[in-house]
Amino acid sequence: MEDNKFNIVVVDDTMGEKDPFVVELKLEFQRNGIVSYYERVDAAMKFVEEHMSERIIIFMDCRFGSVWQGVDAVLKLREKTSLIYVVMMSANSLDQLNGQDIAALINTDNIFFIKNTDTEGAKERVRQIQELWKSRFDCILERWLVKNPEDNAKEAFCEAGGKSYTWADILRELRLGTSVGNSFEMVLNEYYIDQIDNMRK
Repeated sequence: MEDNKFNIVVVDDTMGEKDPFVVELKLEFQRNGIVSYYERVDAAMKFVEEHMSERIIIFMDCRFGSVWQGVDAVLKLREKTSLIYVVMMSANSLDQLNGQDIAALINTDNIFFIKNTDTEGAKERVRQIQELWKSRFDCILERWLVKNPEDNAKEAFCEAGGKSYTWADILRELRLGTSVGNSFEMVLNEYYIDQIDNMRK
């Protein structure tokens, strides 16, 4: 994906492509944001799984007429990655969710909540997430690889067992939240903390 490009996925069974909420997001972020609308949760999750290594913001309705509810979809997504930002939407307040659902959402990372008519709130959440991306390691690495494409295939990390990973591999592992990606980020953070500490001595 090009530098600064990202996906906005809107999942709601009542809005439609021409709903003001969807249209305003497309107009506001047309330069860098690719906005996709899905009526069905399973179709949206299929898209997300196929683009897991890219920057994604999901606007997910809390309740659907189908069996697969918005909260359930988010929890299932969190089994695969914690790096995708999710904005839960509802026509009502959080009171509509039962205590178990609220607890489940509180215990997951990178979750926001807005009313599904709050287009300004939606835009603000996107801008907030864009700022968070600026300091997140996977996004920094992605920008670097876009500017230095020749480094994608270079070896970046080698496990004790001998398996090696390129920089492109590392970016994918980071986005998927695998043990390899987490280990690499931990080692890198420890290295830079050590370097900063040495500079102070």
